[in-house]
Amino acid sequence: MSAITRTPAFCTQCRSRCGCVAVVEDGKLTGIDPLPGHPSGEKLCPKGRAAPELVYHPDRLTRPMRRTAPKGAADPGWEPISWDAALDEIAGRMATVAREHGPEQTAFSVTTPSGTHISDSISWIERLIRAYGSPNTIYGTEICNWHKDFASRFTYGTDIGTPDFANTDCVVLWGNNPAATWLARSVEIQKAMRRGAKVIVVDPRPIGFARRADQWLAVRPGTDQALALGLAHLLIEGGRFDRDFMTRWSNGPLLVRRDTGRFLREADLVAGGGADVYLAMAEQGGLLRFDAGRGVWLDEGLPALRAERDLDTPDGPVACRSAFEVYAAAASDWPAGRVAEVTGVPVEALHKAAALLAEASSVAYYAWNGVGQSPTATQTDRAISLLYTLTGSYGKAGGNVPGGAASFADISGGDLMAPEQKAKALGLSERPIGPGLSGWVTARDVWRAVLAGDPYPVRMLVSFGTNLLVSQPDGDLATRALAALDFHVHVDFFENATARHADILLPAATSWEREGLRTGFDASLEGMRQVQLRPAVIDPVGEARSDTDIVLALAKRLGLSDAFFGGSADAGHDHVLAGAGLSVERLRAAPEGVTVPGSVALEAHAIADGGGVPRGFPTPTRRLEVYSERLHAHGGAGVPAFDPAVLPEREEAWPLRLGSAKTVAYCHSQHRNIPSLRRLMPDPILEMAAEDADARGLKPGDWAVVKTARGRAVARVSIIRDLEPGGVFGQHGWWVDGPDGSPYGRDHPLAANINATIDTSVSDPVSGSIPLRCSRCEVERL
Repeated sequence: MSAITRTPAFCTQCRSRCGCVAVVEDGKLTGIDPLPGHPSGEKLCPKGRAAPELVYHPDRLTRPMRRTAPKGAADPGWEPISWDAALDEIAGRMATVAREHGPEQTAFSVTTPSGTHISDSISWIERLIRAYGSPNTIYGTEICNWHKDFASRFTYGTDIGTPDFANTDCVVLWGNNPAATWLARSVEIQKAMRRGAKVIVVDPRPIGFARRADQWLAVRPGTDQALALGLAHLLIEGGRFDRDFMTRWSNGPLLVRRDTGRFLREADLVAGGGADVYLAMAEQGGLLRFDAGRGVWLDEGLPALRAERDLDTPDGPVACRSAFEVYAAAASDWPAGRVAEVTGVPVEALHKAAALLAEASSVAYYAWNGVGQSPTATQTDRAISLLYTLTGSYGKAGGNVPGGAASFADISGGDLMAPEQKAKALGLSERPIGPGLSGWVTARDVWRAVLAGDPYPVRMLVSFGTNLLVSQPDGDLATRALAALDFHVHVDFFENATARHADILLPAATSWEREGLRTGFDASLEGMRQVQLRPAVIDPVGEARSDTDIVLALAKRLGLSDAFFGGSADAGHDHVLAGAGLSVERLRAAPEGVTVPGSVALEAHAIADGGGVPRGFPTPTRRLEVYSERLHAHGGAGVPAFDPAVLPEREEAWPLRLGSAKTVAYCHSQHRNIPSLRRLMPDPILEMAAEDADARGLKPGDWAVVKTARGRAVARVSIIRDLEPGGVFGQHGWWVDGPDGSPYGRDHPLAANINATIDTSVSDPVSGSIPLRCSRCEVERL
């Protein structure tokens, strides 16, 4: 009789981190089931249910391998080597580069923790990179999470927060389709809809939530900033925003100098005045002083949210406007008629959406890739964030709430690298307040450094789970750079297109073969209270090792064990958990997880410190930043001001707008070798409106070629009802050989990847994001 065990766990296959039960029979993973009662455990997606196919796939890497053939050869000539030999060589190469050239000349590449098993180990990997001293990690953040997690700090001082869908009156999904990418969030939204919450969806595609929404805004790709400014104008013009919240908790009342674009300070008016004391007009006239360092008003009176005045300074009169007035003026450039013309959203729909926002007592929203993959991504996030601040919902019940439910330490090692080493990040001089500050660099910058030594050579690349030839554009440039590296290491489950260029391949264990710690499940505020240490439910396949074990082994060989808790993962996890009163020992005794007694603090900005002063927001002005002096100081706009000229214009050769979208079957370049998922979506899809397909003689299921000035890709045509004519949407991530007879198969393994068609010569000036969702193309029958 077979022995069957059922172990509480959570899936790491995507951002949802769904709670589940791992079913193991005679030591073999046979399936995973939902885990009712877990904050993200009600349902499982096809990717999660395909776990056994992934774990036991015949192509799994099971032993360390070394290249024997020259780089560029069709067959790398892999030969098995021992773990000790592989780790000794890798650490030796890393040490040599650091000693002879500097650790910055070793770059790293790390796959997304939002869509892969690496989420269990990401903090350990980042700790290794920073302890070693490299400021150069290709993280893909500029085309993924940076805008919602970091550009949002130009407004909130924190990330986008966790939407409190359980208590909201209005859900806004902006460039985010949780039905395909975040199942647990999708479940929470459906609950909110059954409760009666209104729903606004901003998406050019008629996704499931768009068809069920109270208002769907089918925005043209790349024009989201204009839409956000236009909606803001309607709210401001009609006085239908939370004026009290904006006056008390935003920097909207503070005066901005027209001549310098800086806030007016007391030091500008009087000798000896405070450099951190900002000025605002009072509602009753006169000036009020605001101490930004403490976040308190120094004078009695109510500041005026909307004000304009010329003030005398020792250097002469200076025209000033309140920050909110600057924002209102920028929004007024986008009346409903102009917004409709640029975005394609009808005037009636704009007014209805504005009314829904104005009438809701609370609003919860989420925006992700759909608005983060354009050359205006940072200011687009600013425009959406500022529109959201007008609702007064940030930090409140039913809104987006930042923070966690308990205190957990961060072991990603941000404090381990010296400032002068951080300053060497590639691209940081061009984008000084972007992802490079965290050591996250673009692939393009690394390729240039490899091939041209600009600003210095990159000699070695250590990759944890990435597939840069497919997930990023510039495939030809990447191929040349990979061939030119002195040494390349790749850690993964499979030998993907990028791994074929490596010198050493290391087999990674899946999350089912190793422990994994989660300090909160952010499908909901309640889920943030759940802490869980998922056990290894099966032994590793072959000689596979966890990314954490690989990191600890390299750290030991590099002499860095003291920075890695003596080489003990348990000690590191205990350090993470100590502030919450938890330990590895306690969590191992409760594999289903532990609920911490606290909760995510609501309106944390209003909580007073020991001196009775509200803590405010972690921004330079201690308030939500309607006007960002930091952005202005680095050549950007203090408030978003959209210029449609930044988007490619329609040309005769390229009449269609080209975007892309994700699917529930795959995540980036993964899973196309998993049989059950490939049956769900056997071929790459190009979504088209019937009118555009008919004009080109295309029918559903036809193979078509997508052409741009940069490249081409092939896909099967799918006709989408209600899709606006003029826009088509493909899929990135296709690279594996197709079924016999398919035109994207063995001769051109990358030819179906839509990313290969993207021009990267224009990018976001702050983050480096590129127009993956807003390019121009033509489509023809294959």
